[in-house]
Amino acid sequence: MAIYGAGSKWDEDEMKVDFIANNNFVIGWDYNHAKDLYDIVSSLKAGDIIYLKANQVGSRNLRVKAIGIVTQSFVHTLIENSLTRELITNWNSFTINVRWIVRNEFQIQIPESEGKLTNVRAATFYEENLPLVQSRIIENLINQIS
Repeated sequence: MAIYGAGSKWDEDEMKVDFIANNNFVIGWDYNHAKDLYDIVSSLKAGDIIYLKANQVGSRNLRVKAIGIVTQSFVHTLIENSLTRELITNWNSFTINVRWIVRNEFQIQIPESEGKLTNVRAATFYEENLPLVQSRIIENLINQIS
């Protein structure tokens, strides 16, 4: 199991409501413009955690918009939806099935004692490796489930 941060704002459109309504996450980028994102998203598996976030480069304030659990691997989604190469490279068809558990926003303040910040949290999609953020994501997920 891994935890991933994901952007949900496409240009000026917030996609959180659509993702929750459709029980999915859509990368939002065309394959030809984001091959690296397609690689990382295609590695998601059932049980991985995705959180929708907002953050600016260098900010110590991370806004978490929603937290969900991946319910089906990308490979199974491909097979069950009979996705062809043409459909996969169409960003609107490249979906990951997610059950959104936490739907209320909260903030995580990252203290300076956690070290220098990188630009990772301002990225479109990334694996979350900061222990403080991981524990807050898991804590909020467990609190919602129990």
